[in-house]
Amino acid sequence: MKMKSMQAMAMMFTLPFLQSLSAQLPMLEQPWLGHFAVTDERDFRLIIDATGNFQILILNKSGNPNELYPITLGFLATETLPDGKVRDLPMNLSTIESADPPTEKLKKTVIRSKLTEQASGQPTLEVTIEIASGAILASARITDKGGFDKNPLKPIIRLGFPRFYAGENEERETWDKKKVRDFDKLIGKDSVRLKHLDGKTIKLECVEKSELKPAEINAGGSSSAEVKLHAYDARKVVLIAAPNSSLVIGNAGANPLHHNLWFQWSADPIKDSAGKAQLAIRIK
Repeated sequence: MKMKSMQAMAMMFTLPFLQSLSAQLPMLEQPWLGHFAVTDERDFRLIIDATGNFQILILNKSGNPNELYPITLGFLATETLPDGKVRDLPMNLSTIESADPPTEKLKKTVIRSKLTEQASGQPTLEVTIEIASGAILASARITDKGGFDKNPLKPIIRLGFPRFYAGENEERETWDKKKVRDFDKLIGKDSVRLKHLDGKTIKLECVEKSELKPAEINAGGSSSAEVKLHAYDARKVVLIAAPNSSLVIGNAGANPLHHNLWFQWSADPIKDSAGKAQLAIRIK
């Protein structure tokens, strides 16, 4: 594996809410220097680097990790202000820590970090990643609200897909009809299927902008999502929100979904006051 190229890709596709600061977690030796934890499963490779960035690389038909299109996991919290506005409280990765040793065969790890860049009174976010039955189980909970005890805080997991067809946004207008037709046929089966909390199921085609409004797409949240993409050899990425938690599509109703697809998971802070709800990620 070419580590430098993979790290460059990680920086290129990391979502805006992920930061890259100096390493704080203990590191593995070569060939995983700069990384805290890795695991190779039948269908994916999970990587946690020493700066606290999380990546899922899907294995292609040849069994090799798809480094070009990593899926990112971002952990943070949101604060609801008295006027109803919601603001992000990102992890301060210069404070990231774990009592676990670095490992090339990750089974479970707990990572903690302060939130926000302010000097004092920061909340503490605890992230747990576990590998079970070939799936990734991820959870996040606030263990200390610090000086943020006046407004509601909610732990958040954001799962982001990269921009799959890099030139399409800028170049499509210059393509002839045949190239447009061939491209649309190539990704014509790319889709997202959502199962809402009320049991209703909807399917969104990635190639076209949805005619549904964001409120109709996300409704009251979804219990599961199934993403099928040509870029992953038509494999499916399945997301399942445990009871007392839910999923929404972050870019619902904007551009076609394959431009910048990402999901947000959150747990009900009242029903899941103990912070036990999880997001399950499975590749099929």
